[in-house]
Amino acid sequence: MVYLGSMKLRVFSLFVLPLCALTGCNLTRSQSPVTATSSPQAIAVSPSTSPAPSASPVPSLFPSPSVTAETQLYREKTGRFEIAFPKSFVYQDTGSGVAFASDDQGFAGAVDFGSAQGQKLTPPQLEAALKTEYQNRLKTVSWAKSTLQSDGSIRIDWTGKDEQDNALDAVSFVEQRSDTIFILNLYGVNKPYQSYQQQAEAIVKSYRVKP
Repeated sequence: MVYLGSMKLRVFSLFVLPLCALTGCNLTRSQSPVTATSSPQAIAVSPSTSPAPSASPVPSLFPSPSVTAETQLYREKTGRFEIAFPKSFVYQDTGSGVAFASDDQGFAGAVDFGSAQGQKLTPPQLEAALKTEYQNRLKTVSWAKSTLQSDGSIRIDWTGKDEQDNALDAVSFVEQRSDTIFILNLYGVNKPYQSYQQQAEAIVKSYRVKP
């Protein structure tokens, strides 16, 4: 676990999952999200204290991501975030976010969220905690650059290898909204991130979190 004072930073690590978990195991294409039958491995996970979803529809966040005939929209069941990705992608509801992957297995990503447990973290603290956790979880990791975004999130560009020796060419976004920490990971798997630049840019542009 990562500790910043008494706060446990909750980070979902897609990197430690076998690749089949992204591309063939209980994943859904162009359908409503389904609950995973087994929880994927996670980093420093403390169960969220999210209220049970009501029967009424969750109102859309604003502004809502633009969805085309070629994309599918994923909306977290309690309205915490929305994200859109190509209809050819497969995805899995993780219970605390969503994991998704391209049909050719060369590009993958995930959104995860968790409680900050009453702590208000600065962007440098969020960045440091994420880096520490990934250094502990990945076989190798090299940090390229970090950039503060206009919305207050931190973009971290990096490369590394997971325990299965998959080469990862990645971008992570970490931010805190109210008492919730959100992380978006996007990465090429044994392929350059740039090979999926168009899809990645569209996914990032569609990503909305609850203020």
